Amino acid sequence: MFEHAFEHSIEDTWTMIPILFLAYCLIEYFERKPSKDDGLFWNLQKFGPIFGAALGLLPQCGFSVLAAMLYLQKNITLGTMIAVFIATSDEAIPILISEPQLIPSLMVLLVLKFILAAAAGYLTDKVLVRHQHVISFNDLPEDEEEEDFEEDQNDVSSCPCCYPQYPMWLSVTIRTLKIYFFIFITTLVLNLLIEGIGEENLSAILLHGSWLQIPLAALFGFIPNCAATVVLCQLFASGSLSFAALFAGLCTNAGLGLLVFFQYSPNKKIFFKTIAIIFMVSIAAGALIGLIQTMLPL
Repeated sequence: MFEHAFEHSIEDTWTMIPILFLAYCLIEYFERKPSKDDGLFWNLQKFGPIFGAALGLLPQCGFSVLAAMLYLQKNITLGTMIAVFIATSDEAIPILISEPQLIPSLMVLLVLKFILAAAAGYLTDKVLVRHQHVISFNDLPEDEEEEDFEEDQNDVSSCPCCYPQYPMWLSVTIRTLKIYFFIFITTLVLNLLIEGIGEENLSAILLHGSWLQIPLAALFGFIPNCAATVVLCQLFASGSLSFAALFAGLCTNAGLGLLVFFQYSPNKKIFFKTIAIIFMVSIAAGALIGLIQTMLPL
């Protein structure tokens, strides 16, 4: 049984390697592109959640860390940070791109994440947490501003799934093989379960077709590791997870941003309020998508 499942897993996943490699080449190019422009900080402060939502869509897991640090320094609003967190998709973009048949679903996913992230951000700032004190970059001494900029840049590049200390080709290779390993193991486990207990029983265990999939996927998405993203995407690719549940899970999957926020936040109440906002809007949006899905499958 194991040999058969192993062979099937190889057949199902090996074609993803070159596509993952090309996707990470593109991502690494932009990550390594030298820039001293701090316009990113100014735009986050000036345009708030809508710019945060756009920034979060970029496949750079360090942006959620950046947003957390800027909020803790009182340079952006809570809503802006939440917008970045919800829009962040960790490794979902390269994973879904590596399966061409899922690209239309990815496009819909990104558009919906942008809309939800911006809406949740403005809802937070205008209704849930009003009258926030934000320190404008104009009010910071020039040397302090430069120091904060360098500090935040270091935070962005300190993500454990990135390897800026290595040559680009080696970093891309490591990231490709690391994600492929997670994909292969997830696929192998699914194939073993299908052969061992049957596809119908597996679907029942994973609550296929049940509305409970949405909150469970949202809870699972809070795991601050790229493996969580891989599992969600592979379950969706195999048909075991609905698009609505995938959406909810990826909206809560803010990567290391939430971990940094929890570690350095002096006020844990704000942290848990943030978790609650992200969780509730993700479930609500997932349920709405699930309702629409019954009429228009995605």
